[in-house]
Amino acid sequence: MKIQKMKKAAAAVSERIVDVLKLDRPGRRKPELQQELMALSSGSRLAVRNYYVKKVSVFLAVLITGMILSLAGLAAYMGGSGESRTQTLRRPGYGEGDRREALTVQEEDGKTLRRMEVTVRARTYTAQEEQAMLDRALSALDGQILGENESLDEVRSALCLPQELENGAVRVVWTTVPYGIIREDGSLNSPEDENGTLVELQATLTCGKTEASYRVCARVFPPLLSEQEQFYHALRKEVERADAQESHKETLRLPETVGGRRLVWNRPSQNPFPVLVVMTLLVSVCVYLYMDNAVHKKAEERRNRLTLEYPDLMWKMTMLLGAGLSIRGTFSRIAEEYLREKQTCGQNRRFRIRYACEEAVTACREMESGIPEAQAYERFGRRCQLPEYIRLGSVLSQNLKKGAKGLTALLETEAESSLNDRKHHARKIGEQAGTKLLLPMVLMLGVVLVILMAPAFLSF
Repeated sequence: MKIQKMKKAAAAVSERIVDVLKLDRPGRRKPELQQELMALSSGSRLAVRNYYVKKVSVFLAVLITGMILSLAGLAAYMGGSGESRTQTLRRPGYGEGDRREALTVQEEDGKTLRRMEVTVRARTYTAQEEQAMLDRALSALDGQILGENESLDEVRSALCLPQELENGAVRVVWTTVPYGIIREDGSLNSPEDENGTLVELQATLTCGKTEASYRVCARVFPPLLSEQEQFYHALRKEVERADAQESHKETLRLPETVGGRRLVWNRPSQNPFPVLVVMTLLVSVCVYLYMDNAVHKKAEERRNRLTLEYPDLMWKMTMLLGAGLSIRGTFSRIAEEYLREKQTCGQNRRFRIRYACEEAVTACREMESGIPEAQAYERFGRRCQLPEYIRLGSVLSQNLKKGAKGLTALLETEAESSLNDRKHHARKIGEQAGTKLLLPMVLMLGVVLVILMAPAFLSF
């Protein structure tokens, strides 16, 4: 019951919107679309209003549903912590490079909360060009290695020790003497000597089969850290230790305790509201435009079918008129045979609607309802919206007034002419189908070329 009431309320709102915007007024918007809708419904003006009411209803349904989902996603995001708890990080595959994860860490009691970036390491040209790359890489190292430090004589923050240079063409492996003061990524291991510790940095640069060496000395001093920063560095050290110990495993298990504090790790989640809102608007607009496109396709199919059915209709009318039936009797016989066939084969999926016969049935019903016969024939031609049918309606109306003498010969000539027109129309439809198949054929040609040429390239 509630669903029925909601449907009625939605229909009432849609009708109100159509009335306010006057979407169904003749010539108000897209007169071609309105003519096609009337043609598909045998000239009923109500079909235009029903179409716009349905279109607005579908648009509102998609829009409201999307907004509800968007608000629900926003509420879930705002109601939660915005994070998902995780204690393991999946490592990148071999050759994918290192990956950095932005996480927040807090104590189990929730007092300490801090954002932290964790690096998860991956599992483990010509000779002249290689040498040129190494020379450029060596020149670039002097400016990069300092990081935020002003000089290598006083190093208090992390150095910049790149693992690769020249867009990945040069790989760099660092070693330090003494070991442990400066890590391979350039971060400091909190040296305790206030007078500074002299560290020699050695780098092996590899580009293909060519290698080069780089050496430089730096004096490392303890960083000036607050208590919270000291805890943060100890935490990072523990993460790196765990990373080094479990480098052979599929996952990295983050430490649960550091310095006697129990920790809980969380992964920040994304707010789904903006994405859902954009998707809702896009889907609503696409549905709104798709409905118009569907009407155009259906109307185009109807016009093509009417063109192909015209010769058959002419021959039937010629034979029935030649047998002595009146024009009205001819229309009635065609309509009765079609309705009988439709009732007999209506359950068969192969039954195809013949639009010319449908319009003939409508013309017979109009005559039975009191519309003058001549006017019914003219309305028949206008509903079909094709020149040949409009001409047929006019001929039938005029011959009804002047007499049916010579009508049979005229329809027979029209039937013979329409056969040639149908051949031309069928040829045109075939050409259009061939044009649509052109792109798939080009794609298939590309696939065949790849299949033929790939073995030749791989053999070198």
